[in-house]
Order: sequence, then structure tokens, then C-alpha cells
Amino acid sequence: LLYIFSSSTSWLSGSPALAYAAESPFGGEKAFFTTPQMSPEADYRQDVCLKHIMVLGAPALAYAAESLFGGEKAFFTTPQMSPEVDYRQDVCDRYKAFRNGTVELKDALRGMKLNVLMGAYNGSYFNYDDETGISAAYPGIAASLLDELAQRAGFTWRTSFGIFTDPRGAAFNETWTDVLTWGVEHYDMNVDWWALNLERLNLGIAYTKPWYDSSIILVGREDEEEIVDEEIEWSDFWNWTKPFSIPVWLTTFATIIVSGFVYMLLEWMNDEVGGRGSWEWFADNLYLSAVNATQAYEYGTPRSVPAKIFALSMASWALILAATYTANLASLLVDKRVTMQKVETVEEAVVFGYPICTVAGTNTDTYIEESFPSALRRPQVTLEDVYRGVNSGQCAFAADVLQSWLGNKNKREFNPNCDLDWVSNNGRVVKSNAAGFATKADAGFKCSGLIRDVINFHMEVMIADESLDDLWTIENKRNQDLDCETFRPELLEELKKSEGNDARRLRDPLVKQRSTLASNPPRRRRLKAATRAAGASAVFSGESSSQQMELEAMMGPFFIHFALMALSVFIAFCTKYYEKRALRDANETKRLDISQKLRVSDNEKSPSLDTAKTQSFGYNSTMKSRLNEDLEGSSTRDDEMQRDPSLKSQVEELRYSIEKSEAATQRKLDMMIEENKNLQGKMDMMIQENQDLRQLTMVIVQREGKTSVRSA
Repeated sequence: LLYIFSSSTSWLSGSPALAYAAESPFGGEKAFFTTPQMSPEADYRQDVCLKHIMVLGAPALAYAAESLFGGEKAFFTTPQMSPEVDYRQDVCDRYKAFRNGTVELKDALRGMKLNVLMGAYNGSYFNYDDETGISAAYPGIAASLLDELAQRAGFTWRTSFGIFTDPRGAAFNETWTDVLTWGVEHYDMNVDWWALNLERLNLGIAYTKPWYDSSIILVGREDEEEIVDEEIEWSDFWNWTKPFSIPVWLTTFATIIVSGFVYMLLEWMNDEVGGRGSWEWFADNLYLSAVNATQAYEYGTPRSVPAKIFALSMASWALILAATYTANLASLLVDKRVTMQKVETVEEAVVFGYPICTVAGTNTDTYIEESFPSALRRPQVTLEDVYRGVNSGQCAFAADVLQSWLGNKNKREFNPNCDLDWVSNNGRVVKSNAAGFATKADAGFKCSGLIRDVINFHMEVMIADESLDDLWTIENKRNQDLDCETFRPELLEELKKSEGNDARRLRDPLVKQRSTLASNPPRRRRLKAATRAAGASAVFSGESSSQQMELEAMMGPFFIHFALMALSVFIAFCTKYYEKRALRDANETKRLDISQKLRVSDNEKSPSLDTAKTQSFGYNSTMKSRLNEDLEGSSTRDDEMQRDPSLKSQVEELRYSIEKSEAATQRKLDMMIEENKNLQGKMDMMIQENQDLRQLTMVIVQREGKTSVRSA
């Protein structure tokens, strides 16, 4: 009865219910995939790219059919930029057949094996590996386009191609124009997106119909206005430390301690210890250093030049430190609205001082360098580096080509937050340009112009039937790993803030709020280094993603302060040395003066002694000689003396007086010699006293300072 009732209900409900009722008796099926939930190892998603290609039409089918034959490796392995090779073929006979009407232009290359040079470098549109050859899964749009042209024109290329890599760097040290010129000189065709410019045309390079839009554009952030706020929670006790990074705080504390030690050294050299103990002395100086770091100057009036230099350095360092801290703390606490100046051209970016990242050595980089010499250009090595610079805040804009941006805007590597976009709203480009394959401009020697003409004919057909658009659709879809049209990464952040990390609660709101966020993006309450405010040059200086002052930015004040401290210590050492030297010289001068005075006093007495001695002995000698002469002279007068006894007595008395005078003179001489010895002893005692006085002076200098020395 229940089955009949359900069947009746099905009839009344209509055919959908009938379909379900018919199938429902076959229930009971169990899950086929039993891999544990959230396991990263499972991958049951199927590749339906081939079905998508079949829907696109015959041109794509032709590519799909040939792509299964991947794995071909380069046939020409001659070293890049080698002048000895020449694989460019002579097609003048085919050109004559075309001119004679034997073959049509579209079939002029049919049956020919075209020798082409393919670009196989990082970022090229040709997926090639030295080990595995051409990718069998997807060879890239350059190979796909060449496959389609080969199928339409009837030539082949997969077994007769060579490759070239990035010509920049130590391996070749060449330019892109150099490798382009070399390629068209030695191969039938150079296959890559070669941008047209006058320099290359002047070198005899001919271009095929463009397949790549190389118009130069600016790519920047979408958000024209944002709220800059760190959402400081006052429940966080350490909010006051946010203006400086941890290395800056540690360096500040170290500077305070070192400054205390330096001032201790200056006080010791200037004899200003004041009888304090070591710990008390250190504590006083550490306190003064810490207080001065807060701009509360407590060093008083320094008396010496080194102390004055140190005090000035400490005050200046504290001023800069306090001003920077106060400004950063205020900027963190204030909710600021920062408006970006609307920029759509390079001229406007130059006026506002916004830096632009480019790929060094490319046509885009050369154009901006020559056309806008005052632009703040920051060349990078690769395109990935260019977008990395924009996402990190190093640059405000990326100078790219339009076709490259269309393929990269949905790639996580280039646009991870889906907040980059073409800055122009009306399709304006910096410079319109196009790129295509390149051949040699040769109409008579080897008639390479015929190859260009045949390629151009079939390119026109592909553009008309939109086959080229289909190939670009495949290229862009295969490489993208984001869908910035429907997914906005900031939604996840907003939901996490409001609902936590519960995945079950995030599931439904994610779907419901996508449309709302597309029209009303959430206010991004976060700090950015790429906040394009009035000071653009400071904003895009490579700072970190917050307003914290890093040690690199604060290195200047610390370095100057340490340099001035070292200067003050050096001057103090020099001053101390010269003062000690001057004191030693003064003491030596005093000692020499005292010795000189003693020698003068001794010399004043010594001449009297010598003179008396000389005079005395000279007189006695004279008297003796005269007496002897008299005696000798009187020998003839002995008879006379015998006759006159009084004369003999007079001679005896005179001899006795002479001997008595000699004895008295000798006694005086001995007394003077003894007195001279006493004077010499006194002089030695005074010299010893002078040395004792010098030692006493050094002790006084060490204990009581210069003032006590002067008083002494």
C-alpha cells in the first residue's frame, strides 16, 4: 500500500519525481573513495582540458592531435650566438614558383621542413626541458601557434628547431636585440614575442603579423583608499613598545649602559670620582645615562672638553630617539585615512614620485628609461621579481606588457591577494605596441621574405576565425591558479576575525558575501609599507610591512653617538697624557733649578779657597826662594856672618817666621777643605729632599687633584 501511495504521489508530482522513484529502489551504494578526510595525498580531480579543447573547434583539435607527440628535443645544438652556423634556407625557388603562379601563397611552404629558433627561457611561451624535450602535456602557446600554422601551411618544424636562452648574464652578456639579430641571420624564423621597434627594423629584421599585444601598461593596487590602523588593543600591556622593533630596543639599552661606562671613564680621567665606591660610582652614572636618554638633561655643566662633547652627543641622541618614538607612537594610535593619488600614466607616476619596477634590458625598460629619464625606475632580473617588488611595497607600479598581465593576473605567484590590476580604467596604455615572430628582411638573397608572407596570410585567417583567441584562452586557463573574479582573499580574513577558525561556519557566509565584497570591499585595517601617501619616496623605500622603526633606519643616530663617545674618550686620554707630561717636565725643571743654585753657591765659595791656597803657597814659595837665594848669596858672606853674629840671628828668625806661616796656611786650607765637604753634603741632602718632594707631589696629584697641587 505504501508503494502504491508513493507511486500515486509520483504521478501527481510529475516526471522529476517519477525519475527519482524509478531510481530509488537501487539505493544502498557506498562511498567508493575512502581516503581519510583532509588527506593531502588524494587527488581524484580529472583533467577535462581535452574536452574543453574539442568544444573550442577545429584549430584547437589540430593542436590537441599533435600535442600528443611531445618529447621532441632540439635538433640544432650549436652554441648560442655562434657565428659559424647558418641554418637559414634558400627559398627563392619557391618564391619563383609563387610569382609564376605555379603555387598559391598559402601553399608556398608546403612540404618544407622549417628551421626555427625557439625561445626556451624562464617566462617564455615555449615549454621545453633539456631532459624531456617539448612538453607533451602542453607545449606553450608559441609552439601551439606554430603547430596550427604548420598544419594550415603544410610545413613541419618539430624535428628541425634550435633553442635560445636568456642572453643576459655572465654566460653571454648580450642583449635581447643581439639574440634576435643572430637568430634571424642563422635560422629561417625566430619564434618568440619580439616587440617591434625602430632599432630592430634598422637592423634588417622583418616581423610577422602580431600574435602578442606588447603594449606597455602600468599595474598597481586596486585599493584607491584604505584605513591605516593597527587596531591597538589597550589590554595589550606591551603596546608602548610597538614604535620600535626589538633590535632597536636592545640597542637603546646597550647604548645607555655603554654611555654610563664612558662617563665614568671621563670622570676618572678628570679626577672627579669624589671618594665614591665603585658600585656607587657606577650606579650614579647609569642613572644619569638613563635619565638623559629621556631628554631630562642631568649632567650639569661639564668642565673638560671631552665631557662637553659627550654631553652634547648624549643630548642629541636622546632628542632624536624621543622624537622618533613619539611620532611613531602617535601614528600607531591615530586612525588615518590615506588617499592614493590617481595615476594612469607614467607621467603622473613621475610627478608623484612613485617607483616603477621593470624587467632590465627589455623593450619596456628601454622605453621608460629613454622616454622618462626622471622616472624612479627600479630594474629587476625577472618578471617574477617585478611583481614581487610591487607586492612587497618596494615599487608602486609594475611596467608590464598587456598580454603578459592578462596571463598573469590570475596567478598566485604574481597576484597572490588579487589586489593588483591594470591602473587604467579606459584602456589607456603607456605605449601601443605589438609583437610577433621575426625573419630576415631578405627579398633576393635567400628570399626569407616569402616565409614571413606565408605566415602573415595564415595569421590573418586565424585572427578572422578567432582561432588565435582560442589558443590564448587555453594558455591563460591552463596557467592560472586563482580566480580573482570570484575569490577575494580578504574575505577569509574578515570571517576569521568575526567567527573564528571553524571551517563549518565559514562555508556558508563565504558564498553569501562574495557579491557584497565585489561591490563593497572591506576596509583593510592594517599597516602597509606601500601606503601611497604624500611622502611617496619614504613610503616606497623598502621598509617592512609595519610602521615599526627597524635598526637599519635608526642606525645613524646610534653610530654618531658612539663615534662622538669614542672621540671624547680619545681627547680625554690625550689631555691626561699631556698633563702628566707637563707636570713631570715642571718637576724636572724645579730639580734642575735647585741643583743649579747649589752649584752656584758652591762655586762662589770654592774660588776663595783655591785663591787663598794659591796665594798662600805662592807667597811661601816666593819667600822660600828668596831665602834660599839669600842663603846662597850669603854663602860667600859666611865669613861676614861669622864676623857679625847679629846677621845670623836675623836669618834664623826670618826662616822660623816662614815655616810658621806655612803651618798656619796649611791649617786654613784644611779647614776650608772640610767646610767644602760639609757644603757638598748639604747639597746632597737638598737633592734628596727635592726627590722626596717630587714623590709627595705625585701622591697629592693622585689624591687631591690639580687644584691641590697648585695650592701646594
